[in-house]
Order: sequence, then C-alpha cells, then structure tokens
Amino acid sequence: MNVLLLSEHYYPKVGGTVSYVENTARQLAKEGIHVFLLVPALGKLKSVTSTPHQEPNLTLLEIGVADHSIQFNSEERTILCNWVKDNITQLIEQYNIEVVHLLFGLFLAEALNTLQLKQLGIKTINTIHNIPPQECANSWKGDTHLNYYKDNIRKFGVKWINKKRIKKNVFDTYIVPSQMVKNELSNYISSSKINVIAHGGAEYIHTLKKTETKNNKIQLLTVGGMVPHKNQHLIPAIAAHLKKENIDFVWNIVGPARNERYVDTIKLALVNFKLTGNVYLHNKATNEELKAFYSHTNMYIQLSAEEGFCMTVLDAIAYGIPTLGPPVGAIPEMLELVGGTLIENHLPTLKPIITHYCKILDSIQISPTLLNKFKQHYTWSNAAEQLIKIYNG
Repeated sequence: MNVLLLSEHYYPKVGGTVSYVENTARQLAKEGIHVFLLVPALGKLKSVTSTPHQEPNLTLLEIGVADHSIQFNSEERTILCNWVKDNITQLIEQYNIEVVHLLFGLFLAEALNTLQLKQLGIKTINTIHNIPPQECANSWKGDTHLNYYKDNIRKFGVKWINKKRIKKNVFDTYIVPSQMVKNELSNYISSSKINVIAHGGAEYIHTLKKTETKNNKIQLLTVGGMVPHKNQHLIPAIAAHLKKENIDFVWNIVGPARNERYVDTIKLALVNFKLTGNVYLHNKATNEELKAFYSHTNMYIQLSAEEGFCMTVLDAIAYGIPTLGPPVGAIPEMLELVGGTLIENHLPTLKPIITHYCKILDSIQISPTLLNKFKQHYTWSNAAEQLIKIYNG
C-alpha cells in the first residue's frame, strides 16, 4: 500500500506534533507501508525534493517554502497549502497513492479537495490533535483585564474560523489522540467517523534508577513550553504554600519560553514570593539534560488548562515518576492506567493537595506491574497497527 502523509510542521521545528509526524511515518514504514511524507522545507520556493529517508519504505517529499531560514510562519504555510492544492493529483498519480493522511494541519485540511480525492478513489484521513482556540491563548487569568478581555475576543474569532475550516472538507475518517478531543470534534463531525488513537513513545523510555538528591530535598518537575495554557503561573503561589508548610523542595520548570511576557510575569512572582532558591526556570535543555531532570525527580506535576494528549505526562509516567495532572487531553486515561491522581486546576485546592502528596511520596510510587502495562499500551507500533486497519478498512 502507498500512503501519502502530509504535515504543516517538520524538522527543524521541535514539538509534540513533529514527534507525532516522524514516529508515525517511521512506524508505518516499518510495518511495510510505502510511505511518502510531504513536509515544508528550506529550499527553492515551490520546488519539491524527493529524498529517501534513513527508514526503508519512507520517502521525504520536501516542498521549498523558504530559501534562507525556515520559520513555519503564515507566509510559508500559504506556499505549502497552495502547492498541495495545485499538485496533489499529480503526486497521487506519480506515486500510485491509495490513502492521503493529513498528520497535522488545519490549514492544509482546508486546502485539500476531499471530494475530488474521493472521486479518484482515494481514502482521506485527518488527524486533529486539538481544536483551536484550545492551546493558543496569549493571556491568562491574572493578566491585565484589558489583555485578558482582548484575548478572549480573539479566541472567539479563532473558534468560529476553525469551526468553519473543519466543516469545509469532509474526510472519510478522523483520528484524535484522546477521548476529550473526540467529544469536542463530535460537535462538528459525526462521532462514528472519529477514532481515538493514543500516541506512543513509552517504549523508548527506560525507567531510570533514581539518583540521590542533595540534602534530601523533594525534587518536583514540570515540563512544557512556557505558555498560558500550561498554567505555570500557578506554580509560584503553590510553591509559596509548600514553603510555608515547611516542605523542603526544589521545583524545576523546564521548557522553551514561547511567550516572553508570560515568562516575565512568572519570574516576577518568584521574586515577590522569595522563591528564587526553590523554583528554577530552565528555558533550554538538551535531551540528556532533560533525562537528568527526570532521573532526579520525586514527583511530576502537570497543571495544564488545555491539552490534546500531553506527551510530557507520558514521558514522566514512563520514567516511573509519581505524577499529578488535570483532567485534560489523555491525562485521565494515562493516570488511570497506573493508578495516578487527577487534580483540578483550582489554586485553593492545589495548594493543600500538592502539599499532601509531597508528604506521602513513599505511598504513591507506581507499581512495576502497572508501569509495564502502561509501556506496552503507549507505543508507536500499537498506534500504527490501528492506523493500518483504518487504511485497509
């Protein structure tokens, strides 16, 4: 079977969607599918370069969207969308494509003519990771009233535009990473056409032997881009309460600064609460450095208000770290599988709950049996097998 995969994001961009695109393409190729992965790239504008991937059965089709440095901005995306709209039928004929699967991109979903593809006998599939305005806030509760008000108006417009965008084309099947996203998408698309397929990645993580920590301080960790929907701005107030309750701790927050105004607000709060010796922001970390953070961590805490899946929670659990997280994305399913604890993002509640779990850390360790079950479930091979059934269906 020949499958054309499409994505608006690819390397060198870093993020969960890029990880999904790469791992899905690789695993499908390992399963014997002839995969053609079309992505935006640095190169001659509107030209396509066909390159064999290091994974057999996988061919990269790189569309030139920038000739100096790639930014993955709206101008580059427009070039990509127009190129795909004008050339997809030729690609289908050239590579004998049977299935077109959009791995990431609501703009590409709008550009595709699914009716035309259906008339050509092509099966169409669309992975929707989350539905904007989810995960795209610029402001947060606690920001200035004017900024918060303006952002809510902007998000109302984003919601309307994306509802229209989703309904413009009808795909044969929709893939979502969690039941939560399925419930939301069911407002626009028949639920019978929506399949929940969780992400993988747990198979690549080896449970780490915990490293001794300095001075026996409790090591807390939160990982993710510094943006309002991740709710890192709640951490200073929670940390101040931990300090008041005489909890001896260090809280590491690791992730790129994607909203500088938001990061500055958190830094100011840490100073005001006198937490500069307890809470540390790390806006850059290599894979090895991130692994070291996990190896030292006693408890992982996720405070997100919005998630489609949440790869950082998957990583934390796969490392064997007791994890607290809210009921968003696939976090409820993941925590249920290991007997973890859901928390509500209500600051007066979070303070005593996190304090409580800091005091009883020994009793909330993940059992080896449940951890093994988790790792067998959240694999890219499981995800690919489910996709292939849909391709063949």
